[in-house]
This record gives sequence, structure tokens and C-alpha cells, in this order.
Amino acid sequence: MKKSLFKKYVTIDAYNKEFFVCENRSLKSFKNPKFNPKNFYISYLQTKDTIITTIEVSKNIPYEDLRNVVEIRAYEELDLDPAVEYKIDFHEIPTPMHEKNIKLQLFITEPQIIEEVFAQIVKKINFIDYIIPLPLLFKPLYTQEILDRAEVHLFIYFQKDDTLFALYNEGSLAYAKSLKYSFNEIAQRLSELKGEPVSVESVIQTLAKDGLKIADLDEMQYYMQVFSEIFMHINDVLIYVKRANNIEIVDKIFISSDIGYIKGIEEYSHTYLAQEAYDFHFDYSCTTKEAYVNDLHFLMALCSDDILQKFENYPNFTIYKRLPPLLKRASGELIVVTVATLLLSLAYPFYNILITYKLHHDIAVLNRQYPIIHTKRISLEQKINRLKEELSSFQQKIALERKELERRKKILNQIYDKKVNYILKAKTLADLSQDLVKYKIKAINIDNNDSLFDFNVTSVDNKNITQFIKYIAETKNRRYEITTREINKTDLNSTIYFSKIKVQVK
Repeated sequence: MKKSLFKKYVTIDAYNKEFFVCENRSLKSFKNPKFNPKNFYISYLQTKDTIITTIEVSKNIPYEDLRNVVEIRAYEELDLDPAVEYKIDFHEIPTPMHEKNIKLQLFITEPQIIEEVFAQIVKKINFIDYIIPLPLLFKPLYTQEILDRAEVHLFIYFQKDDTLFALYNEGSLAYAKSLKYSFNEIAQRLSELKGEPVSVESVIQTLAKDGLKIADLDEMQYYMQVFSEIFMHINDVLIYVKRANNIEIVDKIFISSDIGYIKGIEEYSHTYLAQEAYDFHFDYSCTTKEAYVNDLHFLMALCSDDILQKFENYPNFTIYKRLPPLLKRASGELIVVTVATLLLSLAYPFYNILITYKLHHDIAVLNRQYPIIHTKRISLEQKINRLKEELSSFQQKIALERKELERRKKILNQIYDKKVNYILKAKTLADLSQDLVKYKIKAINIDNNDSLFDFNVTSVDNKNITQFIKYIAETKNRRYEITTREINKTDLNSTIYFSKIKVQVK
């Protein structure tokens, strides 16, 4: 789809029956929507109505066969009812180049669910171009660089009949789950605790007005117990998800709801998740004069930008596709043939006029297709350049690994040399010690540096030291080289002689 075909985006919340129109980066309420072919219509499907899973398939599967393979695998591995024709869509999860398989994230629902959710909507607008699984509405926060891809983010969003838990890692959806605590279920739990009926409307009204800072302390106790249970449940899910995806920490937690930020909920995040909670105060680059706009409408507008301007691939659950142009329908082709035959039968000049019109039409179609093809070509060139950069990075890593290998080989050679050629110090000391004892010499200190030994020795007679040196020099000169500078008395009045003998092991 080309952005030039659409002047406005219409964002649809089928669960709350809300419509907003986005034009020139501004959102305003759309009270009585009617179908206009120049508008782009987008909505979402809640997480509780969606099966989300991940599978791996071989990279060798041809693209034209991929959808059939995915659908067969989905029915087999998820034990889907073969009697039901499920709506299945998917997108690829980035994987390293060396991997043999590609990872695909599957989004599955039943057409009957879509019909039930959007039955009243399609009576007004006939067609919906895109119905996106709710967890993927956060993807444009990364494609449009509103949030940092390098961080891990958790999104929690409360709705009347569903609550979303979505974890994004490196800008991609890593895990999504429908939590059991929606506003409806909160109302049911409060009813159990209080022993009297509590309507979901009163819960929504209380949370919208006071949040969790309720003035009535008795009432507040009930809400505290319910939200403690909620956040303990969230913590259990988060621990599982982090372990399953090898994630050490979650950098930021964002919490909001259909009624906006719930005051006081940050205290529960601190207590049970040990992290600060943030509201959905994202820089959507989109303004509004409305008193309040659900964040999902801003996110759907951003998704529309991604789809129409950046040609991002989003899974699409819609079963309400608009009709193709008349000339692309079977009935349109029949009309063209009939008119052409009639004109040919009337006069030859009409044939020439028709051929001229067709040529102009083909040129116009090609002119409209050129920007898309040109954009795709640029995108492919950018991907090729990125792959070249990755290849260069791998080559650098290989060079570093080779350098590390050489370093380790050198260490191993040194270890080998030490083991094979290392001089046994203990043997040398034992040998020389026996000779010292033989000549009645005492060693008071021995220093060693590789093959050099320094002996500080004493004796009652300097001849003992002299004879020891002479003995080593004459009988063991093949193994040792022995030297000394002098032999002196330890002091003038002493009868003890001292010498520093150096023995070099050959």
C-alpha cells in the first residue's frame, strides 16, 4: 500500500467503540465514522484472543512455500482443531547469519473471534486494512527510535476485559501474555473479598479518580490486597520470562491502562518488582486537542506510519479487506472486454483509442510502482552494506582469535620447554648440600634465580671453603661453574669465616 493513496489514518478501538482520525500528525475523535476509500483503517486484537508462539524452520524453504509450511507446523505442534480454518500470520525474528534455521513468531486467532469483535464496526466502515495483534503495537516505538533498542522493556496494559504483559528485547517482541487480572476480574475479586457485588464500572471510576490512593481506608485495604496479588503474579511471570530468554535485567517497566496511568501503582512496582514504573509518556510526535486519548490510538497511528511509509512488515488479522480496483476484478475485466468488442465492431478508430488509453494506463501504473521499487532497492542496498560490515567484523574477530591462538601456542611451548628442559632445583640443592656437609660448611642463606644459586656460607676454617670450591671446580665442572670473590671473618675477633659463593648450573 502506498501512503499517497491515503490522506488520513482512522484508528479503531473495537472493544471500547472509539474512533480517532489522524491527519497532519494530529489526532481527533471521529464520532460518526463512515467508510472513505481515501482513509487508512487500522485496529488491534487483544492478547487474550491471540495465540502467540515461536517456531524454527529451515532457511532452505522457498519463500513461496513458507506460508504453507508454517500453517502445517502450527496445526501439528499446537494441536489446532483441523475443522477450523484459523487466521495465521507471522514475521521473522532476527537471527545470526550462521544459523541454519530462521525463527518465526506466529500469531494465530479464529475468524469467528474477529467477526464477534468487529461485527458492529464493519457495519459502519465496511473494510479494515489492518488488524494488528495488540503486543505488536509497541514495535514502532523502536522502528521510529522513540525507545532505545539496546534496552529490555516490559509493557503492562490494563483493559476492561484483558491485561497485556509484553516484553521487548533488542527492539523485538520476546514474549507476550494475557494476564488474568483485567478490570472485570479485579471487580470479581473485590466482590469475593467484600462479600457483595462490585461492578466493573465502579472499579474503573475509582481507579480513574483516585488510583490506589483511596481516601476510604477500609476500601483501600481491599484494593491493596488485589493489586498485591496482581503484582506477585506479574513477578512470577517476569521471572519465568527472564529465565526462558536469558535476560538478566529489565531496564524499564511501563504501566498504563484504558483509563490512563493509575496513581500509586508505582509503589507496587517498587515493592514486588524492585523497579520503578513509568507511564506511557512517549514522544509520539502527534498532538491532540482532546481531553483524553487512549495511548493505543497513538500507537496505532505510529504503526500506520510504519506500514505506509517504512513498509514494515506487521502480521495482519483482517478479514475485511477492501475490494481491488474495478479493472482487477473478474467483473471489471468482463466489462472491459465487452466494451472493447463493441467499439471494435463499431469502428476501427475506437480500437486505436482503446490501445492508446491502455498504454497510458500501463505507464501510470509503472510510474506509481517506481517509488516503491526504488525504495526497496535502496533498502536492499542498505542491508547488503550492513552485511558487508558484519562480514568485516567477523574477519576482524577471526584475526583476533588467530592472534590469541598464537599467544596460547607460545605459552604451551614455554610450558613444554619448562617441563622438558627445566633444571631440577631440589636435585641441585641436595647435591651441593651433601658437599657442604662433607667440608663442614654451614649454609645460612640460599638464593636462586633460574639456574643461578647464591650460597651464603660460614665455616670455622677458611680452608674448608677453599677446598669445597676447588672440589666442585675440579670434579663437577661439567655441571657447575662455581665462583666467590672473597672469604672473610665475620668480624675481627671472630674465628668464623664467611663467604658468598655463586654456583651457575650449566
